[in-house]
Order: sequence, then C-alpha cells, then structure tokens
Amino acid sequence: MDQTFYIQWHMTNSCNLRCSHCYQDDFTTDNDLDWLDLKKVSDHILMALQGWTRKACIHLTGGEPLLKPELFPLLDYLNQQPRVEELGIITNGLLLDREMVKNLQAFGKLKKIKISLDGGDAETNDSIRPVGTFQKVMKNLPLVNEGGRFEVILMFTVMKRNYKNLPALIRLGQDLRVGGVIIERFIPWGRGKAIQGEVLERDHWRELVEGLYDFFSVEPEEAGTRPYQAFQVAFQGTEPELMGASCVLGEDGVCIMPEGIVFPCRRFPFPIGNLLEDSLKTVWERSEILPRVRDRQNLKGKCGSCDQADCTGCRSLAYSLTGDFFAEDPHCLYTPNPWSC
Repeated sequence: MDQTFYIQWHMTNSCNLRCSHCYQDDFTTDNDLDWLDLKKVSDHILMALQGWTRKACIHLTGGEPLLKPELFPLLDYLNQQPRVEELGIITNGLLLDREMVKNLQAFGKLKKIKISLDGGDAETNDSIRPVGTFQKVMKNLPLVNEGGRFEVILMFTVMKRNYKNLPALIRLGQDLRVGGVIIERFIPWGRGKAIQGEVLERDHWRELVEGLYDFFSVEPEEAGTRPYQAFQVAFQGTEPELMGASCVLGEDGVCIMPEGIVFPCRRFPFPIGNLLEDSLKTVWERSEILPRVRDRQNLKGKCGSCDQADCTGCRSLAYSLTGDFFAEDPHCLYTPNPWSC
C-alpha cells in the first residue's frame, strides 16, 4: 500500500504576530491567491494523487491561516475529495474562539489542530512570541480540546533560549490533555536570520536529545530515534510516548507557498515549480534537486559516508547555515562506521 503524501500549504503570508524566529519576512497578502486560483492549485494536487493512486494529508497554514477568507471554501472543497485522507490546521491559536472552533468542526476530515507554543510558561514563550501570547493561547486551547473532536498538537520550535524549558512544555501538554508535542529545530530564515545566534550548537542538541531519553526513561537504541530530525511526544496512551518524526523532504511531501510555488520543505526555500502552471506530479517528477538530495553520494562530510540507511541529515539546516544543502548536518550526533562504505 502506498504511503501517505504530506502537504503543508501556506495559504497566506498575512499574520497577526511578528515572532522573532519566524521564517517569513513578508507579512502582506500581496502573493495570496483568490478562490479560483486556490481551486486550480487544489486540482493540480488532486490530479497528481489520482495519477499516483495515493492519498494526501494536507495541513493548511500561513502566516496565520485563520486570517485567510478563502480558508473555509478550501476546507469544504478538500473535505469532499476521496484522495484527501486527512486535513489539519497549523495556527498560532489566537483566533480560535468558540465560533471559529464550531465552524471548523463542520469538516469531517479536519482531524488535527496544531498550535505553536515555544515554552511551557509565559516568560519563555513570550520571549520569542509577542508578550501576552501565552495567556491568549491558554484561554483558547480548552475550546479546541473540548469534546475531543480534534487532536490538538503543540508545536515547539527549539532554540538556545527555550531548549531547557522543554520538560515544562511536555508537562503542560499532559496537564492540558492535548494529543502531543512536536519538537522542531529553529532554522534561521526570514526574520529568524536576525537571531541566527539562537540556533542550537551540537552540544545543545545532544543535551536536549539525552534529556528526552532521560525524561522518558528509555535507552537511545530502544527509542529508535537516531535517524530523525525532529521528535514527537504522544499522550494518547496510558503513558507518554517518544517518537522520531521522519523528514519527508524529497520522499513523501512538499510545501506550497501562497503564490503556488512549491518548495521541498518550508525550511528548504528552493523553488521546484508552481502549481498554478503544472500538476504536482509534473513538478515532482521533473525536479532536478529532489533526486539529488535523496542520493547520499551527493552529501558531504560524514553524511556522505553514514551507515544509517533512513537518514540523510537535515538538508534544511545545512542549507540555512552554510548555503550548501549537501553539507554535513551541523547537529548530527552520530559517528558513522568507518567500514560501512
């Protein structure tokens, strides 16, 4: 059975926040598509899925997606498509009032609401996001969680100023009875370039990973997270579970920008096509860069000789910090077997 194809669709650059680590530096609606063009992009996605006989999980985000007037028509259209398996929203959580939540509940395939939160307390979160953001999210989050209609996931971007606060965020997630926490590294693009010094050093990343192992009382090999570039903590079972979050770059997913441009990943801002002009299948299959980043022979440093079959390092981090997406992953903690190649 074919794997799910993952799409993160940034519908708009417009946002009601100006977070210091944001990968955007444009917050206008200048590149936003109207409904007819959004439908055209949707149809170019659906055409590819039909050709591949695959289904998709599509997350709509921004900017702030709840500011986009066409959000609900697009949700309605995608919700009716057999090739769309699941829908999600990634939001800063500030506009999730009772009426908004009720309107979102109308779409059966909308399963996940992911809310950005960068600390387990106001002091930490609001040192990255505007002051007052933490309390507003705390006020709105119970409305989304009510009745268990949605799986609520907290999205944590880890950097120097907040990585030690991760255990507090995990405990907060448990207390709030959300579905889990996703932990992603800060990669400096857009506004984030001004605070590039906040990118974790390798030793910080090691400290965070080892702290996670200690928090969950697991051995590294037992955790099975070595090849992963991010982590997810799931709270659905009787005990919290630590999982590795796979990178889909060049394998099973893309990012779509407001004007229809396709990136391999939002943190890998390298245009490979435009869905106003071509089917996703055409963009994917004609891309020259996707097969190159999938081929370990093109990778440099220890990433090129690594014996971990399911890992090619974080191409986005290498690209952002060195300008070379084939460079060695600056955070890699693994020492390859010298006899593996």
